Amino acid sequence: MNIWLVMSGEPLALYGERPHRVGILSQMLADRGHQVTWWTTTFDHQKKEYLFDETKNIKVSKNLDMVFLHSETPYERNISIKRIINHKKVASEFSKKSIDKAKPDLIFCAYPTIDLAYEVTKFGKENNIKTIIDIRDLWPDIFVDAIPKSFKPFGSFLLSPLIKKSKYIFSNCDAITAVSQGYLNWSCKYSNRNLSDIDKVFPLGYKKSESDTNTMVNYAHYHKIGIDKSKIIIWFVGTFGQTYDLLPIISAAKKLEKNANVQFVFTGDGEKSSEWKKAAEGLSNVIFTGWVDKEGLSFLSSIASIGLMAYRKGAPQGLPNKIFEYLASGIPILSSLETETKDVLSKYEVGLTYDALDYNDCINKLDSLISNTEKLSQMKSNALSVFEKEFSADIVYSNIIKYFESFKE
Repeated sequence: MNIWLVMSGEPLALYGERPHRVGILSQMLADRGHQVTWWTTTFDHQKKEYLFDETKNIKVSKNLDMVFLHSETPYERNISIKRIINHKKVASEFSKKSIDKAKPDLIFCAYPTIDLAYEVTKFGKENNIKTIIDIRDLWPDIFVDAIPKSFKPFGSFLLSPLIKKSKYIFSNCDAITAVSQGYLNWSCKYSNRNLSDIDKVFPLGYKKSESDTNTMVNYAHYHKIGIDKSKIIIWFVGTFGQTYDLLPIISAAKKLEKNANVQFVFTGDGEKSSEWKKAAEGLSNVIFTGWVDKEGLSFLSSIASIGLMAYRKGAPQGLPNKIFEYLASGIPILSSLETETKDVLSKYEVGLTYDALDYNDCINKLDSLISNTEKLSQMKSNALSVFEKEFSADIVYSNIIKYFESFKE
């Protein structure tokens, strides 16, 4: 089959990053003999910098091509007008460049971004191409939620074009997939059709990296910035953005500073970086690493004792990447999500959930893990087991490929 995958914003293995959903899927499809084109963007969402200064086509392998769509508008903040403009221009570029390409048999398009998914759905409908929309995040709802209460009516008015496009997308695509059941059910809010057997849930499967052969070099670097792998490492990795809240964790670090056997390591960067660094100023048990490469992630995941999913109160994420990254490394999880993540942690006994607004609850839950090494050890074993049985990339994405191939039958 000739398959188009449309996803802007994922880390790219082409540049040494650990592949995520579409990155893994593109390679597995190509290895299976399908002709794959991955449409992405020239702007690196994580690093907030450009990869190219114009639209670029790259031949990755015999069966895999990539198209980097360009927008000349960069953005610094994840929730911003500039980001909306960037997405609109990328979508416009897709509508221009897609005309010249051989028509695919199937399109699998990530949602969001809304503008790009809208142009893809419209293209699929006009050309009678089966189009599947894969829900990765709950847009435009997250933008509405970020607007101060007194400005919500005005904000909702400004976002009405995105709401209208979302309704078009979910009403006119051929099938809907999602990373969780809650996300799939959410699509009904914007569609004029009921869910059917063709609409499926495929979690964010995770692919383990090859064993790190440079562990000692990595440790020398991280030891130099203060990380002590002999301690209990409490680790957060991710974008320091509006949907996260490390303040309860930093408060816990203050309470636990006298415990010389515990260390907090925060990996990433973003708009909340200055605020969190200021809150942690002077704490000897808190280390900010900044962004690290895939070898660094592999090393840090090998020494972490507890993985943090520190989201703000009411964050809508159902089953985000982070839970599978931690499970793959056998890392017990402390999370503030009250969605499907909470159910997974409880069902498989791989972690605990704290109230994002209750600092004491966060501290108590964390302390209950730190003080019970037997409990941590059992959670680690449970995490590795459930990952291999249900959430490994080989299982999840093999099922997605079979799903794609069913459209040809």
